[in-house]
Amino acid sequence: MKDIFIGSKETVLYPTSSCFRVILQKGAYEIKAHWHPGIEIIMPLSGNYRAFLGEEQIQLEKGDVLFLHSATIHALSGPSEGVRLIFQFDTELLYSLKEFQSLLFSFPSFLFLQRSRGTSIYPHVQRILLKIIQEYRHQNLLWEARLYSLVLELYTLLFRSPLLQLQALGNTSAASSLLQNRRSQEKFLSVCQYINQNLTSDMDLETAACQAGFSKFYFSRLFRDFVGISFSQYVTKQRIHKAKLLLLTTDASVTDIALESGFNSSSTFNRCFYSETHMSPTVFRQKHARLRD
Repeated sequence: MKDIFIGSKETVLYPTSSCFRVILQKGAYEIKAHWHPGIEIIMPLSGNYRAFLGEEQIQLEKGDVLFLHSATIHALSGPSEGVRLIFQFDTELLYSLKEFQSLLFSFPSFLFLQRSRGTSIYPHVQRILLKIIQEYRHQNLLWEARLYSLVLELYTLLFRSPLLQLQALGNTSAASSLLQNRRSQEKFLSVCQYINQNLTSDMDLETAACQAGFSKFYFSRLFRDFVGISFSQYVTKQRIHKAKLLLLTTDASVTDIALESGFNSSSTFNRCFYSETHMSPTVFRQKHARLRD
């Protein structure tokens, strides 16, 4: 099965009438920096693998799992020996569910689970991925429906995991301390989820503080301690992240994207976008035009 590259964009060719692609990749493999709209999950079954994400390099050993979110630019390198699971699926499978829509925009560009770390969710993730291989190989009746249910199970597990929230919050020491306390963890993560689900509303600090059950001033200090930035900065970053994905993956106008990302005007959106990326939304889209069909 071939891949089609236009600039740095990979067009994933799924099997006919399918939204899933499973590859058991063997032997040496090198692929240049690229991205694709779909989600990709990589797990070496034997040997190792290297992933290059900007300036960061990740060494995957047997059993490690790397989640690459939609539109993440990455390069891959595998040795002459070894077998790796490459699982790709259409992002629309998750975006079609309202409950997932806002959460996906807070998903980090990548999530790395190391087998040696022994995190509580790792055995469940590995079990689901091995079931995906089995279903794809045999393709019994309703195998695609089964893959869809496994993807939903997998991402429900991830979104309920403190590990994902730690990466989204920047993995600060304060956040790590917070997540050791289950009651505090659930309360604070529910606030982050509330923020991500309400990016298009006129959300303010007082509303979020009320959601958490804290005073506005205490919540403001707590939020900065745990996340490392202020509440308003966090909301703006989440909105800009959502806008970037929409600029890359849709043909919507800048004005429509501004409103869909939670900005109340194009001028505010342009100013915030420039402050974050040092270019306008239009220039950002033009610069990445080679990545689009």
